[in-house]
Amino acid sequence: MTPTTDPHLDPHGWAAPVDWRWMLALGIVMLLGGVLAFLNPFIASLTVEAIAGATFLVAGAVQAWMAFSDDGQDRNARLLNGMLGAALIVLAVLLLANPLAGLVTLTLAVATLFLAFGILRSVIAFRLRPHAAWGWMLASGLMSVALALLIFLTLPEAALGLLGLFLGVDLVMSGAMSLGIALGARKG
Repeated sequence: MTPTTDPHLDPHGWAAPVDWRWMLALGIVMLLGGVLAFLNPFIASLTVEAIAGATFLVAGAVQAWMAFSDDGQDRNARLLNGMLGAALIVLAVLLLANPLAGLVTLTLAVATLFLAFGILRSVIAFRLRPHAAWGWMLASGLMSVALALLIFLTLPEAALGLLGLFLGVDLVMSGAMSLGIALGARKG
């Protein structure tokens, strides 16, 4: 890579970080959002569900548009793309039309993913067993399986707040990271 004279790029071509004050503001907003999600996990869960529904709706519409507008595809590919678009739109409508059922569906999907990830991590851990850190991988896998079972055993009640709690954890962690970056950039 050739050196650049642009002051907004470092020698490796990566964009320079944003002004630390904007990163600080982002961190504060994320922390506040995380605290609000912890204070009312049900509303936060409904927010997650609405965002997921809207995302599926847009994705389905784009997929359907691509199926009908791409002349380079053969008929079967267009049909499959159209069916995928229709399925995404139906999923979006189901989530948005009945938010409580949508919460249960999304929470069930999260539990299923935790179970699958946990099983896969555990299998990988046993394959890594001669290496020193295989126990950490196994612990991570078993924790994911335990979380999945906890969710499965507490459905449908778990659906009322679990996604909101996950959102709260993510926002607090992301906010703390943004604050750390901002304060580090301010000093540097």
